[in-house]
Amino acid sequence: MSRRPKRQTECRLHHITTRGNNRRSMFEDLEDRERFYHLLHVGLAANNVDCHEDVQMGNHVHLLVGGAITDVSAVLWFVSHRFALAYNQRHDRVNHLLGRRFYSSSVPDAHAARAVCIYIALNPVRASLCEHPRDWVHGSYRSHAIGEMPRPHLEPDFTRELFAARGTTFAAATEAAIARENGGRPNLGAILPAAHLLTQTHIRHARQLYGVTVPEIAAHYGCQARAIAALVRSPRAEHITTRAAGSAAMISLGLGR
Repeated sequence: MSRRPKRQTECRLHHITTRGNNRRSMFEDLEDRERFYHLLHVGLAANNVDCHEDVQMGNHVHLLVGGAITDVSAVLWFVSHRFALAYNQRHDRVNHLLGRRFYSSSVPDAHAARAVCIYIALNPVRASLCEHPRDWVHGSYRSHAIGEMPRPHLEPDFTRELFAARGTTFAAATEAAIARENGGRPNLGAILPAAHLLTQTHIRHARQLYGVTVPEIAAHYGCQARAIAALVRSPRAEHITTRAAGSAAMISLGLGR
């Protein structure tokens, strides 16, 4: 049976995850990790895609990349195929190294992008692999936060400018998140935009990446869950009704046509 094609999107910023088959480790040692980064660099350069943030865990990798989703797919196919072949040859293995096709979530705006950057940086902390993201060498956080030389695949300017636009730095925002959330899921205010800017992409992103539920989103905006559910189901829905302080108010939702 052929695979279902991935959802096409005009969004050019994506959170990507790829995992080892049956959640087994993707990396045996530093050489494996650096080979993955080398292949990522080659694939990005060949397909006009930028990598703004990344972290290698044990059995999966997180990336924040910029580019058309078709180009991102080409990068992930190249990296996954070449890395699996090299890994199996080096470690005398057969069969699949990686699991299902990579996971992709569109990142709808700068607000959401900042939350994704912090989420990726804190992955090793949440997994109890280190006490602070600067202690984890298998990712880009140290380049962003403490000035370590970036690996060739990394394009650091986007992330620096992303946080500078809010008068802060990636490192300072991460420290604030650690103090506020102890490395857990960010609060909804850090994920979702103002009500009049809310789109289906925002809702899908919050649900897929952070596990936020429709009732939680509804409570955040002070509306009924069925209003959010209707927006998710219908691409033509443009408004939800919220009741705040006993009065009805209409929130207009820009759907980014």
